Amino acid sequence: MKGIKMKNKKGAASFYVVAFATLILVIIAVSFTVVILSEMARTANDDLSQSAYDSALAGIEDAKLAYYNYQKCLGMDKTEKIVVNDGVVECGEIIYWMNHPDEVGCDMVGRMLGRIKEDEKKEVIIEEVTTGSGKKNNMQQAYTCVQINTRLSDYRSTLTESDTTRVVRVRLGKDKNNNQINARDISKVKISWFAEEDRRSTGKFQPRYSSVDDGKIVFPSLRNGDTEMAVPPVISVGLVQTSYNFTLNDFSSTEGGTDRATLYLVPTGKEKALAERSKTTVYESESDMVGNYISVYDSVSKVNNITSDLVVKSNDRTVKNLPLAVYCDTANSEFACSTTMELPNPVGGGSRSNDTFLMVVSLPYGQPNTSFSLEFYCRDDLVCGQEVLSGGGTSSEKKPATVDGMQIEIDSTGRANNLYRRVEARLDSSEAYFPYPLYGIELLGDDDDSLLKKPGRVECEWTEEFGGATCSE
Repeated sequence: MKGIKMKNKKGAASFYVVAFATLILVIIAVSFTVVILSEMARTANDDLSQSAYDSALAGIEDAKLAYYNYQKCLGMDKTEKIVVNDGVVECGEIIYWMNHPDEVGCDMVGRMLGRIKEDEKKEVIIEEVTTGSGKKNNMQQAYTCVQINTRLSDYRSTLTESDTTRVVRVRLGKDKNNNQINARDISKVKISWFAEEDRRSTGKFQPRYSSVDDGKIVFPSLRNGDTEMAVPPVISVGLVQTSYNFTLNDFSSTEGGTDRATLYLVPTGKEKALAERSKTTVYESESDMVGNYISVYDSVSKVNNITSDLVVKSNDRTVKNLPLAVYCDTANSEFACSTTMELPNPVGGGSRSNDTFLMVVSLPYGQPNTSFSLEFYCRDDLVCGQEVLSGGGTSSEKKPATVDGMQIEIDSTGRANNLYRRVEARLDSSEAYFPYPLYGIELLGDDDDSLLKKPGRVECEWTEEFGGATCSE
């Protein structure tokens, strides 16, 4: 009896071992299956996401073409037609749709390019072909909504090592009452730079400011062993303006205002040092200067503000054009640094002309890359940028004036199957383009043949024909 019981117990133990081993193998197999299915789903979603993103980019490219057609139509008669795809669209329709975006909504670009008929409301299908097979895939790609906006609240761009200067022709739109805003109505410009995306691109999430102790700005020096650049970067902001009647001599004058200015803005995070520095007076002559910078930070209002007097003095040859220290905080806003600049009158105190109002933003040291924003604010007695509340009241917060034609903002939504991606892009308008020389002369290379050679002897001869001396080398 005992032998039989022992034999039965051994058989039961084997059963339990096999059962547990089978259960473990099943769990492992199920786990691997779940991981494989999860990775397959993730891969499929990644493919759909990329395809939806590509669809949105296709919408942006079509928007560029549509806006080009719009600009082409502005120089043509409204009854003329532009050939698009397999048909034609009248310029009158293109101009109307561009000027009345709310009426056409998401279908604006599709209609302007003839991809959507006037009486239709639908998405634009994108026919994608699989590489090498010649067969269309089944992603069901399309862009569902593309809108173009030329009336914006600010101008935005990016300065890089290869493109260090941006010249902006200011073009203003209409106010809340549909009245045209003029250049003479603008009293301040808000300059902001170094956004969150710049911190990601440089890999520098912690700022590395220039020192401003003891009234002296000390920049990081690569020659002294520093391997890191100053973050956020130093930028320069230039102003060009004239009255409706001016001469070239006015650009070197500061009588009643100034027609040009160049300000160098140095970021710093030392609020206390700037608050103490801002208590000093504005220097009237070189002998009054102490230190090598001026603070534009107001510790009471907690904002940076460049007065019109400082703007005028930047073009005054009797004093040094000292850099301006700006307090920056990378944690509290979209841009790490921002300051307002009060605009002086043009020379002679006349009204600022709409045709000669420009801003020049530059990256003097060429690094790091930085995006920037320009917002324009009207005088306090105007409501061109002020938000009007119900009941006839107005908000206490001043809104920036509308800029129109300086840039176009494209908002494109793409689809692949049931997954959507949205992309926004800004493009400079040709109306705001202004050629600007970056160099008087540039020499490339370090050999003797690349050096500028000039003879040391100049010969001059008096000639009756030219009424004076002519000189030749």
